[in-house]
Amino acid sequence: MTDCMLRNFRSYGRRAAFVPLLMAGTVLAGCSSDDGVGFGFGSEDSVQQNDLRSTIPYEVELTGIDPQEEKLIESLNGASTARRLQSRPTASRAGLQRRAEDDIERFQAVLRSKGFYEAQITFDIREQTPEQIAEFDAEEQHTEANEPAESDTANQNEDIGSDTDTDADSDDQANSEQVAGSDAPTPLILTYQVDVGTPYLIESVNLKTTFPDKVIERAATDEELEKTHLQIGQRAAAQPIILGEQFGVDILRERGYPLAKAGKRTVTADTANKTISVMYTFDAGKQANFGAVNVVGAEKVDSDFIAGYRSWGAGEKYNPDEIRTTRRDLAQSNLFDSVIVKPVGPVSDSGEIPVDITVVERKHRSVGGGVDFSTADGPGANAFWEHRNLFGAGEKLRLGVEASGLEQGLTAEFRKPQFLRRRQALVAEGNAKNHDTDAYQGELVDSFVGIERRLGENWSGTFGVTAEYSDLTGADSPNEQFYLGGLRGILKHDNTDNPLDPTEGNRLELNVSPYVGLTDTDTSFTSVSLGGSQYLSIDDDGDYVMAARARTGTIIGEERGNLPSNKRFYSGGGGSIRGYEYQKVGPLDEDGDPVGGRSVLEVGFEFRVRITESFGIVPFVEGGNVYESNNPDDISLLWATGLGFRYYTAVGPLRFDVAVPLDKRENVDDDYQFYISLGQAF
Repeated sequence: MTDCMLRNFRSYGRRAAFVPLLMAGTVLAGCSSDDGVGFGFGSEDSVQQNDLRSTIPYEVELTGIDPQEEKLIESLNGASTARRLQSRPTASRAGLQRRAEDDIERFQAVLRSKGFYEAQITFDIREQTPEQIAEFDAEEQHTEANEPAESDTANQNEDIGSDTDTDADSDDQANSEQVAGSDAPTPLILTYQVDVGTPYLIESVNLKTTFPDKVIERAATDEELEKTHLQIGQRAAAQPIILGEQFGVDILRERGYPLAKAGKRTVTADTANKTISVMYTFDAGKQANFGAVNVVGAEKVDSDFIAGYRSWGAGEKYNPDEIRTTRRDLAQSNLFDSVIVKPVGPVSDSGEIPVDITVVERKHRSVGGGVDFSTADGPGANAFWEHRNLFGAGEKLRLGVEASGLEQGLTAEFRKPQFLRRRQALVAEGNAKNHDTDAYQGELVDSFVGIERRLGENWSGTFGVTAEYSDLTGADSPNEQFYLGGLRGILKHDNTDNPLDPTEGNRLELNVSPYVGLTDTDTSFTSVSLGGSQYLSIDDDGDYVMAARARTGTIIGEERGNLPSNKRFYSGGGGSIRGYEYQKVGPLDEDGDPVGGRSVLEVGFEFRVRITESFGIVPFVEGGNVYESNNPDDISLLWATGLGFRYYTAVGPLRFDVAVPLDKRENVDDDYQFYISLGQAF
């Protein structure tokens, strides 16, 4: 082989090897839009770090669009190749021009998706003024201080490619654009002029539905338009039109057609009137009633128990809302890792459609525990063992032990779901504890058996009987032995988005508990308490949350001295008014020990700021008081303020709070209190 042939072969090899790179670059350019709208076919220019040619920095401007069109501007910037590759300047004005030409096609696709079908887009490339260059240089110095290492940049550039094959004259052109007497090229400004034109509006929405026995073509009703989130006269943006199709399918399924599906969607433009007409087509399928329920995947959980979660009756008309309700209830049972509830066609000759419930069971046994600490209460710890499927039908047994300087004891809880009827549970609990607080010391044994029933999506009610034995020595009653029997009624509401760290929603709990003495019939009283909290996120991500809470209560029927010490109201500590010692907000005896009261009032406010993914701060203010009377004339509050720190973990935020009393009492309150626990304060 001659030297000439060898040189030609090597040259051909290099050119052949570069073809796949060019094809890969073309594909990447076509898929680079962040909005996923439109396809660009220009090359993505970048320069290798080891390229000896000078590059030309540039700025990108977008003009001609109403500043109030924030989402549109964001979409255009996201689709722009020139803006995305701004940190990797081209070697020439021609390279920047190709990026701009590529953006034109991308911008057109974005504008069409927003209802602007006749938009006109041009661009201009010009050199920056000296004043602009000085400003640009200052920004560059700031950026360079935060850029990645050279090796990282080189890796990024390898993914993009270079301009060497597409600009044969780039060296000469780059050199010609340099500032006279300087090695640095003159920065450029790429300006897009966008004339969005008149937006197209929706003129009509029509439906063509094929039923088993007929075809109906008509205009959508006002009710159907509302459900599909479409309005006559609104801008003809692509997304609501596309979503409207699925909403149309949902409407048919809500009317008892479980196998309804969408057909061809036709969009017709009237260029003269700048309007859009939409025609949706649907195949309704057969109308059906609920049929047999088949459970798939059950192992240790009884299949009949799972099927009992269905929210519909036998032969009831099909409704997708009932499917969603059943899935939600099963998911909330804490028995399964995944739950799928769906109708399985075809519809039988009798007009019924079977439903499959497919589950993946999770582990049903668990152990856990926690610790907490405060300067007033000292350290505390708790541990538990739990079985969530004790007899195969979701029965939950939880045994716990807790120990702190204030109380030590054992707890037991039992819950049987779906008791006698759907969304109803049998609940039972028992406690045996020893108390050692400033308010009272001694032993307490209590129990409760009742029925818990879901009253709606976010409401529940509990009603049952309770029995209690206490042998306590209180601050104002040296010998107390009580045998109490009573009733307990609890009404709860909770629509918060997270039990340990809520950002939206509210909670409410009303507790009414009448008691009578089992050995001393003269003892009779009723305790009523109402507490609630509200959470409001002031941003979309839940990083800034306003939280507020309140609690009030009263005891009717006995004077304070005749009440068991543990049945009185107390306030103060990490779970109520931070900044004051446990139970010490309220009346005190001559030794400074709390004696409790017959009424209570508490309020609290927090501003939760999540600074990073793992860290946040929480300034707060709280106030409260306990009163001897159940109808106090003076409802003055003791206030406290403080600052909390949150470390966010997978199970919930770890809380560190420091609080100071604003109404510090001499020889009673400390200068500050410190608290550590898991979860938000409320």
